[in-house]
Amino acid sequence: MIFTTPLIADEKISIYPKLINKDCFAGRALSYDECGLQKEVLNKALREANKNDKTVLIVYGAEWCIWCHVFKEHIKGNYGKFNYKLEGQQGYSLDENPSNTEIIQAKELNVFATKNFVIANIEAQHSFDGYDVLFETGGSKHIKDSIPFIYTIDKNGQFLKDMPSTHDLETLEKKRGGENWYRGYNRNVLLIELKKLLN
Repeated sequence: MIFTTPLIADEKISIYPKLINKDCFAGRALSYDECGLQKEVLNKALREANKNDKTVLIVYGAEWCIWCHVFKEHIKGNYGKFNYKLEGQQGYSLDENPSNTEIIQAKELNVFATKNFVIANIEAQHSFDGYDVLFETGGSKHIKDSIPFIYTIDKNGQFLKDMPSTHDLETLEKKRGGENWYRGYNRNVLLIELKKLLN
């Protein structure tokens, strides 16, 4: 997803799917497996989480969703200039221009996410069983009107808590307009909200 990385954090977070068939929709599927079974994505994430005493964080989203890709890069600890390719076609080049504080927050966010979560990217639009995962985990009762819909499940794969979207919590969003356009998460607020998902 990201083609220029000024810095990648030391901690490597576990994100499923780990591999996506390059032939899926002519190679446009980069973060969400639009052709594979989402139940397999979830089950692999759940097995790893249970084995390592972590929590599965479901990110119910899609390739066309820029906030889904921004979230992925933020929890990976990346910051700076991001080039996002949406559905393998159009893309965005976002220059964050991070402050020293934001660089420190990027590391803290990555360390917390890595130590506590296994990520399951569940595809919401083109997959055969994306909504089935949402329904069977209990997430369908809580979904908002936008994606990504981010929530945790317990060791048995059942809904625990969900995170507010940028529509519900405006302070979660960091944005700039004009020629210096940028969309990202306020990492400090994002870290607070992720911590709530464990309590």
